[in-house]
Amino acid sequence: MVRAGLSSFSLHLPDAFLGDPWFELDEGGKSVSGSYKATPKLDLLDFPAKVAAHGINCVDLCIQHIPNIEPGYLAELRSAFESANVELYQLLVDIGEIASSDAEERAASIALTKRWMEIAAELGSSGIRYVPGDSAPNPENVRACGEAFRELYDYGVACGLEPATENYKFFNNEAEDLLQVLDIAERDYGVVADFGNANGPNKFDILEKLMPRATAVHHWVKVDEDGTLDLEDAKRCLNMARDNNFDGPFMLLGGHPYNIYRGTREFGQAVDELRAEVQNIFGDAFEA
Repeated sequence: MVRAGLSSFSLHLPDAFLGDPWFELDEGGKSVSGSYKATPKLDLLDFPAKVAAHGINCVDLCIQHIPNIEPGYLAELRSAFESANVELYQLLVDIGEIASSDAEERAASIALTKRWMEIAAELGSSGIRYVPGDSAPNPENVRACGEAFRELYDYGVACGLEPATENYKFFNNEAEDLLQVLDIAERDYGVVADFGNANGPNKFDILEKLMPRATAVHHWVKVDEDGTLDLEDAKRCLNMARDNNFDGPFMLLGGHPYNIYRGTREFGQAVDELRAEVQNIFGDAFEA
């Protein structure tokens, strides 16, 4: 069933509750350090109940938004998701250079991703999503990345997770490179099709190649200078998903330019607006 979801990214800016946090693993992976750029209006432990109040029961969580990875805190956060009846769909790992041509950097990125897999498992996440990074793709690092993705997939499954990747960062700008890595990995990866990351003149060509394999969508819309939705662009993306028989969560991320989008609507309004766009295209197939 097609369903609506949210990401902690939707709440991470100063005007959107979480206070723009950025936390990273310390050396050894036993703790995190970082800070908030603004005073949070919402504790992460209250995030599940917040989205549940808006009728959402499926979320993604960005690793940078986790202020504590001690076992007690992770158990408390997991309990918050379970108590709110909200599925932690994927933990999003947006750092590391898995496709680096430097063997040491690549190995460090693989180890970093594995550590976040262990944390995702402690949180009770259904899946984990990571990307090759910002390296420029070439035949050598495409193959090396595919082999790393095979290793990471097997580790993730052993942790009880469903691994996925996304058209995000420079390496995955073109769908062909992303799909080639997955072919080399020879594993049943989930694919997140991000409507916002696919941009420029090749936007719809990229999405046409990704949508047949998409297991989740990051739903972004374009907005004009006054905040009005570009409905033509949004409908074309959503129709493409429907025509490819997409059957998974639509994570309601927001609009681009993001500062205009956030400055012209409240959080609840944004959720309802994006959800309605999906509902209009998918009809009864959409679990609003």
